[in-house]
Amino acid sequence: MVEQDIVQATVVKQQETSENERFLYLKHSEFHSSTGIASILTFPTSLKFPSGRERILAEAEFGFPQHKLVLLVHGHSAHKNTVYMPLLAQKLADMGYYVLRIDFRNMGDSEPNRDPKVGRTIAQDCEDLETVYQFAGSSQCQQLVGHCLVLDTIVAHSRGVMSMFEFARQRFVPNLINCCGRFVAWGLFEKSRLRNPNWDAEGGFKCEMLRYGKMQELWIPKPETVSAATVDTTKFADIDPRSWVMSIYGSKDSVIPLSAFGQYSNLFQGRHTAEMIMDADHNFYGLPGDPNAMNLPLRKGLINYNVTTVELISAHLSPEKQLQRFYETTKFIQDLSNPSQLSSRWPLPYSFSNVSNFRDIGGYKTRDGYRVKPKVLYRCANPSEVTDKGIKFMKEQLHVTRIFDLRSTKEAAENGVISGIDVENLAFNQNVSAAPEELARLYRGLLLSSYMFPEAYQVMMQNSIPQIRRFCRYIINEECDELHAAVFHCAAGKDRTGILAVLILGLLGVDDDTIAHDYEMTSLGLQTEKRLKKAMEDRGDRYYEMLGSKDLARDYQATPMSMCKNLLSSKYEAMRLFLDHFRSVYGSFDSFYSSVVKLSGSEIKKLKEALLEPQDIEID
Repeated sequence: MVEQDIVQATVVKQQETSENERFLYLKHSEFHSSTGIASILTFPTSLKFPSGRERILAEAEFGFPQHKLVLLVHGHSAHKNTVYMPLLAQKLADMGYYVLRIDFRNMGDSEPNRDPKVGRTIAQDCEDLETVYQFAGSSQCQQLVGHCLVLDTIVAHSRGVMSMFEFARQRFVPNLINCCGRFVAWGLFEKSRLRNPNWDAEGGFKCEMLRYGKMQELWIPKPETVSAATVDTTKFADIDPRSWVMSIYGSKDSVIPLSAFGQYSNLFQGRHTAEMIMDADHNFYGLPGDPNAMNLPLRKGLINYNVTTVELISAHLSPEKQLQRFYETTKFIQDLSNPSQLSSRWPLPYSFSNVSNFRDIGGYKTRDGYRVKPKVLYRCANPSEVTDKGIKFMKEQLHVTRIFDLRSTKEAAENGVISGIDVENLAFNQNVSAAPEELARLYRGLLLSSYMFPEAYQVMMQNSIPQIRRFCRYIINEECDELHAAVFHCAAGKDRTGILAVLILGLLGVDDDTIAHDYEMTSLGLQTEKRLKKAMEDRGDRYYEMLGSKDLARDYQATPMSMCKNLLSSKYEAMRLFLDHFRSVYGSFDSFYSSVVKLSGSEIKKLKEALLEPQDIEID
């Protein structure tokens, strides 16, 4: 859990390095005794555009500002501006990320180690990483950035890799990027003795590094080395299975044995991406005299393969790759009573059922140690053309006994209703037809950009309170469980269905990052919805009529194709913006259900009890 105000952020304006960067000190009230850890926060480049319209128009070049933070950490005797870090920070900022690069304690501009006799230990590094984690979700971050951030990625180099993985054993981070990390930890003993044969007797060694802007010779006490050399790297396998690991090594690394590349690949098998940069050394430079076949930039006369490193990492963190990894790490749901048993999040594939976007909304962890019960609630696109085998599977294997249709009655009559299972119409939006093309007539912003969805979703939600209340009461009245599952859908299973899914997952305590990714998976679920896509594309110039303003079309450079694409989109960041707006209006999901949906405290409790289960179940 994030503890508000446990971290103090101080902006040191005179040390700003560029227009979109801020030099910060982050001080944890328990871990730090002086200034804290020095850091540079790089803001998304697109924030240089003052208006939302300008940011939308520039999106092809500069990604829309995200709610995601990428943390860059250095290795031994290094600092926040070494190797690829400044270049990577700018590249990711161009993609819309917030990027923070830090100095661990006693490095660069950060405060000294807690105990100079012990030095910079792995445990102390983890405290510094925890400081960043707490900052991202704090009111301090909200004041500085405008909203909270989620620590989405850590990119670590060399010794920093051990600290990153050790930290990730305690905190979930979706993406962990290992650049030249050591696997056989005790190899540090051998390395230290080679550096100084009297290392044991003298109790450490001297090392030159950048400190407060000057190269200085500092003493590295033996306990600092021992803390890293005694890490059991095999325990990194315990890291949350939702985390995806990327490993990047140089083929001519003379510091870390290349066997580490294969060892980490094996350790994280099934959730690992491996990249080897040929001819690069430990710091991603070429060797003296190497031919520059790819015509890469030079630094101090050496080929700078850090450019290649940045390309690999930025491609790995593209929205498309991020979505695919979320799909891969969540496509199966583990049975808590028998961990060897898995159920599919997508149990009704289109090729079998002729139903698109059908998935289980259960299995997600909550902030307070529970998880959403699987096999109870499913969401999908219009299932009216389901195959006989599909309907049989829904009834006999998924135990679906009720389907909630969120479309207007007119829309349902025109596009078909599933038969063979009880259907209850819960027409969202005051029974106004809200198929994608008709929805656009109500909310022109949906045609111009997915980042304008939140306002439309807010209106749609407010116009659907009785339907939301009825759906909740169905669950509260103990009519919905694993043997009496329910499905809810609209036309595409995106907007109205997405709103209801968000309201359920949010109340149950699922974090915003997961909620937004679940919403985003609709873009995968709709890949089979060819009929709907063709109908949308065939609208052609009618989109201009639906928009209702030639000036708007000109201002946003809107074309029929771009407007169709926006209508069918389900971007992560669009949902994060909706969640921010939701909380600014209602404060919390509990407050919304209490004051707006008008559920009593006991009803809210029953709703949660019906849909939550402990993450750990004792087996007799």
